[in-house]
Amino acid sequence: MDMVASLPAMKLDKLYDNAFICEAILRSLPPLAKKYVLQMLYIDEPVLATSIHEWVLADGESKHTVAIDRLVQLRVFIETVDRWYVCITVYLM
Repeated sequence: MDMVASLPAMKLDKLYDNAFICEAILRSLPPLAKKYVLQMLYIDEPVLATSIHEWVLADGESKHTVAIDRLVQLRVFIETVDRWYVCITVYLM
């Protein structure tokens, strides 16, 4: 999946038009990343990074970081920082 993550944003977005590609990407994700995708699947608005961080168990910080990084690399999550409101990070799907 590193090759897919290294594609330009426009090509990667075009790949996601294919349901089979989306399924393959989902299957390749770490378990926690899959959980995040499935939890956010039907949420229509951006989710605060702090809200997602509340889902993390005390001993799961490193897995959380790996999951979020992978989702951002693959553009499954799109990270947006709102500088007007104290640097709030949100994730879009």
